[in-house]
Amino acid sequence: MSDDKIIHVGVACLIFKNGQVLLGKRVSKTHGNGEYGCGGGHAEYGENLSDAVRREIEEEWKIKISTPKFLCLTNIVKYGKHFIDVGFTADWLSGEPSPEDEGEFSEFDWYNLDGTPTPLFGAIPNYFESIKTGRTYFETIE
Repeated sequence: MSDDKIIHVGVACLIFKNGQVLLGKRVSKTHGNGEYGCGGGHAEYGENLSDAVRREIEEEWKIKISTPKFLCLTNIVKYGKHFIDVGFTADWLSGEPSPEDEGEFSEFDWYNLDGTPTPLFGAIPNYFESIKTGRTYFETIE
């Protein structure tokens, strides 16, 4: 089976500090270049999803976060890829975001929920919809 026919499990986390959310402009050779997203990535085989998102945040942003809380799940087919995306929220605990070390974000900032930048990456619009409405499941097929 070719890689383009595999369904991947992705995890991502909206991180909050003083009522603002951390977002960065993606630099990607594969998908979502120039779109704004939060930290996240692929879950590894046998990995707890909460642990996976915490690992990804620490790798990408170099910060510590509180225990991630489940937000929503999106079955997403976009950018020629198929993901089961599991979204979380967490609070910032310590460290200064420095995603430039990983090269995945060209810029970042803390944003008010009513002033987030666009365009948003992947399932991130669903995360904000989930925060507003409490909805926990989405289908995004493009």
